[in-house]
Amino acid sequence: MADEQKQIIRRAPAVPKKISDLKPEMGRVCLAGTIISKNKDIGSFILDDGENKILILTNDPKEFEQLREGTFIRVMGKVWGQEGELEIQADIIQDFSKIDKELYNKVVYTKFRE
Repeated sequence: MADEQKQIIRRAPAVPKKISDLKPEMGRVCLAGTIISKNKDIGSFILDDGENKILILTNDPKEFEQLREGTFIRVMGKVWGQEGELEIQADIIQDFSKIDKELYNKVVYTKFRE
């Protein structure tokens, strides 16, 4: 066991995107928006970025239970599905309720759309 070497697995960076910019071939993305509804049966919720909505799937029941409708959050995860039927498999969900939503969108999306 002492001779075993740890294998470090690095994730690809999550690129900030608006829901309308998502494509099936994209890897990891970062979305910010408001939770508008939750589905406890499958551990998912609908995220609204102010322009569009998308289904977000979670794997952590404890984390899912802490999510509240109406909360502004940031999600990092993998794009799944086909054009017109995309969803996100969440890796990280962060509470952004104390972040100024308009300022965040202005700074992040202006920078990454240039």
